[in-house]
Amino acid sequence: MDNRKYYGCETPESVSYLEFGSVNLVKGEKKIWNYWQDQDAYDLYMFARYSRDLFAFRRFFKEKEKTAEKLNEYILKSAHNKLMDYLFKYAGMLAVEEKGMVCECGSSLYGWIDEALACDYVYAKGENLSKIKGFHYIGSDISELMNEGAANFHSDIKMDFSTQDTILGVVKEIKKNYGKKLALFYGLSVSVRYAVRGSEDLIEAAEASELCVYNRLSMTYGEETLATVYGTGKSVYIVSLPKLVKGIEEKGLYAKYCTANMQHNKDGEGTVRASIGIAKSQEVLDEFIARYESCIDKSIQIEGIEKGQWKELKELL
Repeated sequence: MDNRKYYGCETPESVSYLEFGSVNLVKGEKKIWNYWQDQDAYDLYMFARYSRDLFAFRRFFKEKEKTAEKLNEYILKSAHNKLMDYLFKYAGMLAVEEKGMVCECGSSLYGWIDEALACDYVYAKGENLSKIKGFHYIGSDISELMNEGAANFHSDIKMDFSTQDTILGVVKEIKKNYGKKLALFYGLSVSVRYAVRGSEDLIEAAEASELCVYNRLSMTYGEETLATVYGTGKSVYIVSLPKLVKGIEEKGLYAKYCTANMQHNKDGEGTVRASIGIAKSQEVLDEFIARYESCIDKSIQIEGIEKGQWKELKELL
């Protein structure tokens, strides 16, 4: 794999790196044992980061008391430390048809599966374990190592993978390879910002899916997609909310956003981050929201949990 494949052009604004070394506290000397850049740095750091989380959630399965409070203790120590984030994608899995195809944008080691199983022990007494394990998972990550790791960690679950670096590329590949629609397409925050190029990509994914769920999707109130460069040297894209709403209406789709956990001007002036659901039918969207709110109601006693309200996406304009 090209060591710079996912990190911009030949002359990037910055370089991603990983350094391993030691400091002699007596002599005041620093020793660098190894140094990696770009894809190597991503692979080594992210694999360690997400495998640690995956193993932690598997330890949760052995807890005698599988409560929301205990689950939150594990989540606070994980890479994505917000219980609401985990409940968002878990609810999406429960809302769609069984044995369908599920795709996560930025799937890493597909720890999502282990997280969902942990959530199901807490919120449904394990009633949906077979459903969660029965999906056909399509992994979408910019690392062949991560995809290989995901397959090995979940050898009893049907999985296929893509290293397409855009949402549109992934959706087109799924259509070509499988000839059927997704049950669920999910993306979290920065993973979507890296992989999206415009609101039309999200519309394309919605048309190819029963349900799309985006956690803290970055949007601009302007008519044009915003592009900027993160510290990784990789470009990110902030989609146009007006164009997204227009596309949803033109295609006859249904979309709502949650007022909880919103962030304003995080990606620049006139931008907003909000969690949204897009579905082909009102029934599926309502089922997703009902599942999510049921979990939130059982967790409302935990500090930082906010229920919020669900509103039509066009009301965000």
